[in-house]
Amino acid sequence: MKNQIFKIMLVFLFIFIFLHNTVYANSSWQWLTSSPGEWLLLAIILTLFIEILVILLLGKINSSVSIKIKIAILITVANIASFIFPYIFRAIDFLGVSGGWSNAWYDAFNAGPFYIVLTGYLFLTLVIEIPIIYLYVKKHTKNKVVLLAAIVSANVFTTLIVAVIERMMFYGHW
Repeated sequence: MKNQIFKIMLVFLFIFIFLHNTVYANSSWQWLTSSPGEWLLLAIILTLFIEILVILLLGKINSSVSIKIKIAILITVANIASFIFPYIFRAIDFLGVSGGWSNAWYDAFNAGPFYIVLTGYLFLTLVIEIPIIYLYVKKHTKNKVVLLAAIVSANVFTTLIVAVIERMMFYGHW
């Protein structure tokens, strides 16, 4: 019996230490600046510019201009997908309380202190973009390892840039 109580206490301690959230009762988030969602289009354009340049120049692409244009379009589609997926997941979370998909989609962008780049965003970006870009572009490169390194480094770099810039430009409080 003492052993079971000890195990239960250990589980509660583990949950308390590692899985806690701060709760703000009877309060709501307010942006002191505008919402980062208003910056989403500019973030996408900046990210696309950097990633297309890095992948085409450092990825050792040895194809014609038309193939490079197709690669740039593919990078654009992959980036748009990686920017939109977190909002889709957030909208799904809001479905239960928003009263429909259009309200949930609106709340995904406007309810709460949501930055564009959150904790799992880099992982989600890499999971979405690496397969899409690498699988198509690998046949047009001189060195597949260099291409993969260019894709990963471009995504890590642009994700960090967007995270830092949005936290410097947008802030709020409870």
